[in-house]
Amino acid sequence: MNDASQFATAVLALVFIGALLVTGQLFIEQRAQRDTAYATSQLLRPL
Repeated sequence: MNDASQFATAVLALVFIGALLVTGQLFIEQRAQRDTAYATSQLLRPL
Protein backbone atom coordinates (compact mmCIF):
# COMPACT_ATOMS: atom_id res chain seq x y z
CA MET A 1 0.00 0.00 0.00
CA ASN A 2 1.24 3.44 -0.77
CA ASP A 3 1.04 6.40 1.59
CA ALA A 4 -1.98 8.00 -0.12
CA SER A 5 -3.99 4.81 0.19
CA GLN A 6 -3.12 4.42 3.87
CA PHE A 7 -4.01 8.04 4.54
CA ALA A 8 -7.35 7.69 2.76
CA THR A 9 -8.14 4.57 4.78
CA ALA A 10 -7.24 6.32 8.04
CA VAL A 11 -9.40 9.34 7.19
CA LEU A 12 -12.31 7.07 6.27
CA ALA A 13 -11.96 5.23 9.58
CA LEU A 14 -11.91 8.51 11.51
CA VAL A 15 -15.03 9.75 9.72
CA PHE A 16 -16.80 6.48 10.45
CA ILE A 17 -15.83 6.60 14.14
CA GLY A 18 -16.96 10.22 14.37
CA ALA A 19 -20.32 9.35 12.82
CA LEU A 20 -20.78 6.49 15.29
CA LEU A 21 -19.99 8.75 18.23
CA VAL A 22 -22.42 11.44 17.10
CA THR A 23 -25.28 9.05 16.37
CA GLY A 24 -24.65 7.20 19.64
CA GLN A 25 -24.80 10.45 21.61
CA LEU A 26 -28.02 11.49 19.86
CA PHE A 27 -29.57 8.09 20.58
CA ILE A 28 -28.64 8.26 24.26
CA GLU A 29 -30.07 11.78 24.62
CA GLN A 30 -33.29 10.80 22.86
CA ARG A 31 -33.71 7.70 25.00
CA ALA A 32 -33.07 9.65 28.20
CA GLN A 33 -35.77 12.15 27.26
CA ARG A 34 -38.21 9.36 26.40
CA ASP A 35 -37.50 7.49 29.65
CA THR A 36 -37.96 10.69 31.67
CA ALA A 37 -41.26 11.43 29.95
CA TYR A 38 -42.47 7.87 30.58
CA ALA A 39 -41.49 7.95 34.25
CA THR A 40 -43.15 11.33 34.71
CA SER A 41 -46.35 10.15 33.09
CA GLN A 42 -46.40 7.06 35.31
CA LEU A 43 -45.81 9.06 38.49
CA LEU A 44 -48.35 11.78 37.72
CA ARG A 45 -51.23 9.68 36.47
CA PRO A 46 -54.45 9.90 38.43
CA LEU A 47 -55.17 7.20 40.98
